[in-house]
Amino acid sequence: MRTTGMGSMPGRDFREATRVVADLSGALLAWPELPQRDASSAMIGRTLGLLAQPCELATDGWRLAAARDSAQQRAARWWRTDLDDFEELTQNHEGTIKVALAGPWTLAAAVRLPYPTMNHVISDPGACRDIWQALAQGTADLAESLQRRFGRPVVVQLDEPLIGAVLSGDLSTFSGLDRYRVPDREEVHGGWGQVVDAGHQVSGVEQVWLHSCASGIDVGLVDRAGFDGLALDTRFLDSALVDECQAWLADGHTLALGVVRTDQVEVPPVDRIVTDALQILRRLELPADLLDAQMVLTPACGLGGWPMPDAAQLLQRLMAAAELVAERILG
Repeated sequence: MRTTGMGSMPGRDFREATRVVADLSGALLAWPELPQRDASSAMIGRTLGLLAQPCELATDGWRLAAARDSAQQRAARWWRTDLDDFEELTQNHEGTIKVALAGPWTLAAAVRLPYPTMNHVISDPGACRDIWQALAQGTADLAESLQRRFGRPVVVQLDEPLIGAVLSGDLSTFSGLDRYRVPDREEVHGGWGQVVDAGHQVSGVEQVWLHSCASGIDVGLVDRAGFDGLALDTRFLDSALVDECQAWLADGHTLALGVVRTDQVEVPPVDRIVTDALQILRRLELPADLLDAQMVLTPACGLGGWPMPDAAQLLQRLMAAAELVAERILG
């Protein structure tokens, strides 16, 4: 059974974060994200750094723009320097590289339309299509660069923390007096499918995952969009979602279980992680060899807000727990 981080790590030093992740990762090596470094390194900014779509960082957040501003250009430079450091520090690691980007619906709900409009991209279906096309191309370009440079398999993860709010209509407009439109299932499928297809077309991309640490995920829609892996916070695993995850695994997909909550800094003992994981695996009622091959243990979300010693200890304990869980279910 494998483990991996969700991506974000503490601090501003990419080299330090890479050393920690490389030392404490097995078959899946998560690319470190450093949201504390600056806005260009946080989830939205670092993703926009890959896009040809011009954006700017204003006082009210990221916006579409007529030209790339210095913040978007800085995000692109971070990618270039981080690639150099990652190559240097992981040359002895043979694992699959897992890199995370903001998903299309989270981008649409977090980036505003050009000034002076105060609404977000999600309010304009045409603008949504434009930013998704740019994201699809940026995803493909990054995957090709990683494959060419490292020669290792790549897993692309799309982070969608806002997808629950998008689908439930809980996103407020600027005035607070209204809610943004709720896209229909075909539009949701189209946004995801465009990026997923772009990833799949790159040689060396092993899988494309969807990660959501919120409630309200529609597993059937995720499957239809072509995702190979799904990463979930186990706190939202009600009986209906367990049934959907059972079918997801039975169809040959990967399921990453966020068995340790990350909204509070607490590193649980290995035994508790093992117990929590086994309780979920028993509910899935699937063959042990299938669970061992297709399940991944992870933190529920990123560790960007944690102190580095605690984040490192958690990754270490997850690795130990995964080995024990595999022994228990296979034995």
